[in-house]
Amino acid sequence: MKNTRMLTEGALMLAIFAVLLFISLFVPIVMIVTQFFLILPFLLYSAKYPLKNTAILVIGAVFITLLIGNIIMVPIAIIFGTTGMVMGYGIRTGKSKLIIYLASSITFLINIVLLFVIASVFFSVNFIDEIAQIFKSSLDQYTAALQSFGQNPPEKLQEQMNEMLSLMSSMAPIFFIAMAFSTVILLIIINFPIAKRLGIPVPKFGPFRELKVSKSILWYYLAALILTLLVNPEPGTYMYMVLINGAFILQVLLVIQGLAFIFFYSHLKKWPIVLPVLAVIFTFILPIFLSIVRMLGIIDIGFNLRGYLEKK
Repeated sequence: MKNTRMLTEGALMLAIFAVLLFISLFVPIVMIVTQFFLILPFLLYSAKYPLKNTAILVIGAVFITLLIGNIIMVPIAIIFGTTGMVMGYGIRTGKSKLIIYLASSITFLINIVLLFVIASVFFSVNFIDEIAQIFKSSLDQYTAALQSFGQNPPEKLQEQMNEMLSLMSSMAPIFFIAMAFSTVILLIIINFPIAKRLGIPVPKFGPFRELKVSKSILWYYLAALILTLLVNPEPGTYMYMVLINGAFILQVLLVIQGLAFIFFYSHLKKWPIVLPVLAVIFTFILPIFLSIVRMLGIIDIGFNLRGYLEKK
């Protein structure tokens, strides 16, 4: 009876995936929305049944993708299938939402890195170079348009754009990480409420104000800064790529910690929620505010600022 139900639900999940995939591939406009639901069948199935059964479901999804689309579309089934499988497994085993998010993001990241490697090795396609080329073409068109009106773009802007182009290859790891973690958080926000309505006991995130990263982050950040000053690696080298990506990731963590502290302090003082929300907005649009928030994160981690305020 259990095996029959498992097979029936598996067939239903494959049918749902097939419909969503068809819409995502062939129906304009709507495809932008439906692609975020491709993970749902795997999440629901993995939350109820063992991993080996979900793995069979993913294999079935690969064959369906070949029938509906072509071999180029197969990574869609693999990426969403394996990520959904990890999400569902985390729910079934009672893991926290943070652990599920991290594990799912890492799974998604591994998939896109493998896709990048396979595309580079077997098809001689470098997505980063392609994006850089598109960006450069757009910049050239913008410059040409200004010059046709007898104007030249500001030199500072040109320098910034050229620096961005030169950094693009070195920042590839950050691009992949940001893509994976931002996509997965969207998938969780969209699909977890649906899973909950369907009877899946999805966990909740704790309040953002309670977030606190490890104190070791400060030491890693300090080490990255010292190495950058002492070594001063040449752009394009492996050391340069490691340091620039490492420092960027650590700075993001410190900014997140600073924002968490602002939410904590706002809650402590019983301020309206609009104030910390405005702080988040200003952080992304005002560079000086970004520096202040990062410094708050450093102080909070290094000196346990919120612990001191709670005791007052």
